[in-house]
Amino acid sequence: MAKRNTGDDDGKPLGPIEVSDADREKAGKWFERARDLGEKRSYDYAIEYYVNGLEFWPEAVEEACKPLHGCAVARKHGGGGKPGLKDTMKYSMSHKDPRRALLNALWLFGHDPDNPGFQEGALKAACRLRAPEMAIWVGGVLLRTFEAAPKTSAKTFQSVAGQVEALGDQAAEWGGTATAIAAFQMGMDFLSLLRRRVPKDRNADVTLRNLATKLTIHKGRYQDSESFRESMIDAEDQAELHDRDRSVQSDRRLTELQENARIEFEEDPDSVNKVNKYVDLLCRAEHESDEMRAIGVLVQEYKRTTSYRYKQRADDIRMKQLNRKRRVLEKAGKRDELKEHRRIQLRYELTLYKERCERYPTDLRVKFDYATRLFVAGRSDDAIPMLQAARSDPKNRSDAGQYIGRCFLKKGFFEEAIAAFKDAIADHEFDDDELALKIRYWLARTYEQGKRIDDARKMFGEVLQRDYNYRDVRARMEKLARSNG
Repeated sequence: MAKRNTGDDDGKPLGPIEVSDADREKAGKWFERARDLGEKRSYDYAIEYYVNGLEFWPEAVEEACKPLHGCAVARKHGGGGKPGLKDTMKYSMSHKDPRRALLNALWLFGHDPDNPGFQEGALKAACRLRAPEMAIWVGGVLLRTFEAAPKTSAKTFQSVAGQVEALGDQAAEWGGTATAIAAFQMGMDFLSLLRRRVPKDRNADVTLRNLATKLTIHKGRYQDSESFRESMIDAEDQAELHDRDRSVQSDRRLTELQENARIEFEEDPDSVNKVNKYVDLLCRAEHESDEMRAIGVLVQEYKRTTSYRYKQRADDIRMKQLNRKRRVLEKAGKRDELKEHRRIQLRYELTLYKERCERYPTDLRVKFDYATRLFVAGRSDDAIPMLQAARSDPKNRSDAGQYIGRCFLKKGFFEEAIAAFKDAIADHEFDDDELALKIRYWLARTYEQGKRIDDARKMFGEVLQRDYNYRDVRARMEKLARSNG
């Protein structure tokens, strides 16, 4: 069972939670079953299994938290009910045992993923347990929820920022510089959002300045820091773990790590953790030959186990390669090659996301991703219903709305496009970010094409007031002025 690092007789500060290899293996078995249940759309059971596995490995963000979140969203859109009063009493988030409080909060979160109270409960419990990776992940989920819920109180913002700041302070005590930096940055993100909504909140200003100071200090120290896990392991294991976690390593050391991971994987091919570890190392340096080996391993495991997640990850690696090549061609200015590459990439992604939609018909993020490719391919009639479904996801509502408007614009349905863009503006919380500018730009283009010149000039003017150099807005304004003259 995962335990807390309680320090030693020398007075060393309390460290982050420790998880043994045996507990990781136990957790992996629960996660494996949970993924199978999720693929069969047995979401209630899948959530239960993920939570059971997290009891052994509370820091399993990639292995459990993210897929649990996916199951929770799919369950919600499939009509799954929310926890009742009895459930919230049974699964107490204020349990005296922080590990049990965290598991209870995650169970509730799994049955109501948009509830900020459950997210905040999981964050507080993770901080109490000293599970920094869990805390940072769930904090990111909570931040996105706050972004979509403009009525969140200033007191709640301050409370959450205080939680993550305390985690950062504790991490600094135990030598976890990377964790401290992530926590202080997250606290600043919460308070920056609060300041955008309440510009004159003096408490937020003071706390932000304190966090900024701490962040600057620890970023400076990070240059001399080895790894936030150094204090937990002996020198030999420390070197192995540090080398594995670094972004840039010598080719020789990376090859050694890859070979060790390969041996571990081949000795126990049924271990999902060992497959993932091997694939992670093969993809670490972004060498195409190593990535192709990773794809080969994943395809082999997909054929052997029929578990779709292996194919999904292989496809993700392939998309990453295609994106990388596209950026190289763009930078080199090779237009003809770039055009052909984009055609090949679009064809590949259309096939891939169609397959994922068939696999996960209730996953609104997948629908949105597929619909945007359909839009690029000029298939507006196919894209519109997918985008209309994707608008049910708060994270993509505004973006899906602007794509709907652009689909209607392509078809010459100006009034429908205008209505879609106005809905997207109303749905979008901010009026000065990139998406806000994009929606207004395309609304202005719609007015322009629909011969509503005064409306077009007004909307282009709004864009100019926010970003004077945005796209070709000035040229279009000048053209409209000449035509009116």
